[in-house]
Amino acid sequence: MKTTLRTFLAVLISVVSTLIHATDPAAQITYTGEISGVVCASCKEHITTMLTKKLDGVVSVNVEPGEKLGGPQKLTIVAKNAEITKETATTALGSYAKNYEIVSLAKKS
Repeated sequence: MKTTLRTFLAVLISVVSTLIHATDPAAQITYTGEISGVVCASCKEHITTMLTKKLDGVVSVNVEPGEKLGGPQKLTIVAKNAEITKETATTALGSYAKNYEIVSLAKKS
């Protein structure tokens, strides 16, 4: 009984520790940039889905209107991956890369 309880507590502590570290905002990196070709909510959904699915450690993706009407949109990616680049994000878009161009992407300082 004691062994079972100890094992359970060890697993519980491990799970809680993993959850704490997984939601640690200090471990998250914000990338900002611009993306063109986004004209509707479905476009935003395609971009969000592909970047979240294909890039390791992505926590969230946000596409917002840019400064100029009809110009590039603002792209924000929050991730636990310090290796995301414009090139890796473009590759993650897959076949959608022909419709959407990531104009710029950099770590937010």
